[in-house]
Amino acid sequence: MPDMPAGPPWPPCGLHELILRQAERTPGRTAVRCGDHALTYRQLRNTAEELSHRLERRGIGSGDRVAVSIDRSTDLPVALLGTLLAGAAFVPVDPAYPAERQTYMLRDADARLTLTVGRLVNRETTGDVLLLDDPDPGTPPTVTGSAARRSARQDDLAYLMYTSGSTGRPKAVAVDHRCLTKGVLAMASVVSPEPDDVWLSITSASFDPVLIDLFLPLLYGGSVVIAEDQQVLDGRALRDLVDGCGATVLQATPLAWSLLLDGGWSGGLRVALCGGEPLSPSLAAELCARAEQVWNIYGPTETTIWSTAHLVTATEQGAVPVGRPLPDTTVHILDEQRQPVAPGERGEVWIGGGGVTLGYAGRPDLTAERFVPDPFGPPDGRLYRTGDLGSLNADGELELLGRADHQVKIRGHRVEPGEIECWLAEDPAVAEAVVLPRQDGADQRLVAYLRPKRGSAIEEERLRAHAAARLPRHMMPGAYVTVDEWPRTPNGKVDRRALPEPTTWGPRQEATPGTTDGCPDEVTGVLAAVWQEVLGTAPSDAETDFFALGGTSLDVMRIVKTIRARFGVRLNAVQLMRMATLGAQAELVRTAVSAADTASPQR
Repeated sequence: MPDMPAGPPWPPCGLHELILRQAERTPGRTAVRCGDHALTYRQLRNTAEELSHRLERRGIGSGDRVAVSIDRSTDLPVALLGTLLAGAAFVPVDPAYPAERQTYMLRDADARLTLTVGRLVNRETTGDVLLLDDPDPGTPPTVTGSAARRSARQDDLAYLMYTSGSTGRPKAVAVDHRCLTKGVLAMASVVSPEPDDVWLSITSASFDPVLIDLFLPLLYGGSVVIAEDQQVLDGRALRDLVDGCGATVLQATPLAWSLLLDGGWSGGLRVALCGGEPLSPSLAAELCARAEQVWNIYGPTETTIWSTAHLVTATEQGAVPVGRPLPDTTVHILDEQRQPVAPGERGEVWIGGGGVTLGYAGRPDLTAERFVPDPFGPPDGRLYRTGDLGSLNADGELELLGRADHQVKIRGHRVEPGEIECWLAEDPAVAEAVVLPRQDGADQRLVAYLRPKRGSAIEEERLRAHAAARLPRHMMPGAYVTVDEWPRTPNGKVDRRALPEPTTWGPRQEATPGTTDGCPDEVTGVLAAVWQEVLGTAPSDAETDFFALGGTSLDVMRIVKTIRARFGVRLNAVQLMRMATLGAQAELVRTAVSAADTASPQR
């Protein structure tokens, strides 16, 4: 499969070193901004170099791994660059993950230290911690020149990125500096970065495309604006941010693009990048009407961020292709004997080239299974087996046709149902579990099918409570269905297509608005009905947790819209996410209604 025009040779140094060189050329330009806080290139360089010294004094050096647990702020690029400058590798750990999952990742990664900030430290925080917002008298106020720089070898580990694992635990993809440099600079052939670009970053720090957001603009003298949490979750706030910061480039999932459009965004971007999930022709047309260029991009974490790109047109028909390989990337469509299929025929997608990573940290068996010698490339080349099915269309571009296994994408995040199935099977009442995605209106959610052990009864409330404590929100099942016997295919496998659709989403208790049974007042009762409408299930009482019922951030936005229509008030989506019980949300509504009545007696 032909690739895009080749870019320049990848420089034999670390990406962080290239960013420091750019800082020397444009020291006074704004490099990073979040809210009211901004850093010039000079300040970014100095702060990152100061952090590298702090890490060194804590014993961090070449080959060490440093966990980075930071929410959206200018601290994030400082933490990543400072870690690389110290010669260590960073390990993104989402502070919103359940404590058990964070602890597992820290231990599995053998992280020597966690970089975070004071507001994110709690009683669950374990191990050695360095607070970025804690004054460190031992650090000189500025570090100038190049003395603090650490030259990185191309095969040094740059970062570990965790993805969902089919064995019941997340697995870490190990990425060296060669792959990181190639992965970021290859996107320059798509975006054609300009010094006046303003990149808006709304990507989660635990999702590897954030490295494109943070690093690529800084290589070319551009500016990065990091969206705050409440702006990412609110379509109108996101629209205001896009327009207010003068964004020229934005990378987002189709879901996030839809949220922005729902917020009333009228366009104006130079480049719109869309990846992580299938792009529909209707959404493609809307984006093409609002941006000079729209690119549909694709790539697994194991081949370093993105691997292919397609320039979208407003007249796309059917499935939107994901395009041609990026520079120094090859894509092959192979049959079950690992032989190339003819154009137009269906096969499995294998990716080779300079972006193929080191494999899975601490998992040589799985690495050998998924990363194999490349029979079509140089002697030392390797191919990664993606598990995606695809074909080449008449224009020679890659079209994706689903999965060869059961892996799914939920709101841009790769999910191995096997990880959730293994966790469910640990319950003493569960004999076997199967997890599938199902459509719930416009959203796709996970359904857990459970076969109970003989003589046991499955306690759904217990499973939901355990899920909320252990799984990220995008991995929590939205419905649980008990199955006495599995439907089988002729060869004896579970017939997943024959499993029934859930009749309800979540608990089967029905809350009656206005009653004292779990809904002590009218506002709580009406809000319970709103939950029922949005989630397909009702809370059992005022202490029911929204996310334990399978609610998502997209559902929160629907709740906000429905509350506005029912009560005439506008609530902050982030507030609703933090006040996740029915009673707490009802109190927010009552407070907002009271404030509105006071301000406008004739409302």
